[in-house]
Order: sequence, then C-alpha cells, then structure tokens
Amino acid sequence: MKKHFTATAFVIDSKKRTLLLWHKRLNRWMPPGGHIDEDEIPSDAATRECKEETGLDVEIVGDSQKDHFVDNPHEGNNLIKPIAFLLENIPASKERNEPAHQHMDFVYLARPLDETKEPIMLEEESSDIRWFTKDEITELNISTEIYSNVKEYILEVLQ
Repeated sequence: MKKHFTATAFVIDSKKRTLLLWHKRLNRWMPPGGHIDEDEIPSDAATRECKEETGLDVEIVGDSQKDHFVDNPHEGNNLIKPIAFLLENIPASKERNEPAHQHMDFVYLARPLDETKEPIMLEEESSDIRWFTKDEITELNISTEIYSNVKEYILEVLQ
C-alpha cells in the first residue's frame, strides 16, 4: 500500500481551545494538516498547512530535548519532536482518482502567534472552521463527527 508523509498541527490557544476544520471528504472535524513537500521538514509542513488551511500563523511547540549538536553545529541540529507519529489508513477517493493509502503523520502542538486574528476557512477542503473547548470536544460523536484518535489527542493536550 502506498504511504505518504504528512504533518498535522493541533492548534491550542491561550483559552485552552483547539481549532478544527470540517473536512469535506472525510466528513469529520479535523486539525489542519497535509502532505510534506519534497525537501521540507515536518514541523515546517505543519506550519505551512496551518497557514494555508486557516490563514493563521502558528508556532510549533515541542518538548525540550538535549541538543547533541551544541558543540558541533556544523553537523546538524535537532528537529522539533512531534507529540505522536501515526500510521493512518486513508480511504479511496473517487473524486480525486486516489486509491486507499496510508499517511505517516507527524503530529505537533502549535499555538497561534496572533490570537486576535480570526481563522479563515479554505473552502476547497473544508466547509466549516471553529474553536472548540474541551467540553465541546467531549460532546463530539466518534461515529459521525470526529475520529476517536483525534478526540483522544485533543482531550490529552487540553488537560
């Protein structure tokens, strides 16, 4: 089965809300994300996808980790560590002429850089966009509104 690298950003604001889009093809509330471009690092892809899908500039937030390049920066640098790395089954899409495939998804936490800016919906991929509180996420149905793993990750990070 074909596999694609993707990156996702769970955007959390200072009010402890998360930003989700109603994904037209999947018919579920989803965080912004998409395919990683050639020569792009995963955290940059998550930032780019968030800007493209919501109009918001975000900062990827990662756990601190030991910098093994501190004494020799010419050797490289650490990447931001995702909160998860998933293998997701993606159903076939007749309208895209796309067979079923899998996404190897780098999942990140992000925060909006300007919380006064309202998100903008990209109509070709989503039909709604909004901020959700923890209580609102809890109310979403995993059979018809949100995937169970998406719901679980959000509830973990909104604690």
